[in-house]
Amino acid sequence: MKPKISKTYAATALCVVAVILALVIISSKPLFTDPVQCVVMTNAETDEVYFQQPLEADGVFSVSYIHSVNKSNVEEYYRLEDGEICLFRARYRAFGAGVATELEEGQTLSYEDGYMIIENIHYQIPDLVYRVGTVSDPLIHIGEQTWHMKDLAPELTSVRFTIQDKYL
Repeated sequence: MKPKISKTYAATALCVVAVILALVIISSKPLFTDPVQCVVMTNAETDEVYFQQPLEADGVFSVSYIHSVNKSNVEEYYRLEDGEICLFRARYRAFGAGVATELEEGQTLSYEDGYMIIENIHYQIPDLVYRVGTVSDPLIHIGEQTWHMKDLAPELTSVRFTIQDKYL
């Protein structure tokens, strides 16, 4: 004689199996997708995340601002090298206090659209921190997209940039 299984028991068992299967699929998502490199901007003191955006295939982001001393536009380009954020390119309109005035070995200087461009810098920055200004409005650039730091974090906040692998 076969034991009888109630419809309620069968429905409950099927539901439990479906939930377990769904949890297994969701938790194994990283196994089926590749991580994406993202630039993450956090509060340098509290680690509160203000901004997180996937990088393009070249892994580059830049920050531009009006230099506080020489009052000209500066843009600094970063990417991950050997596990650390590395400044590899800078462009600015004028020489002056706070910007490079001499090239180091291997660096190149070129001119484009009124800007001086220094490339092949390879300067590792273990702790990349900017301050969200009240007068100057630093900008974050990834590819063709641009974000105003003032729209992302409170003024006068020190923000830290990292590059992290994320599963999206």
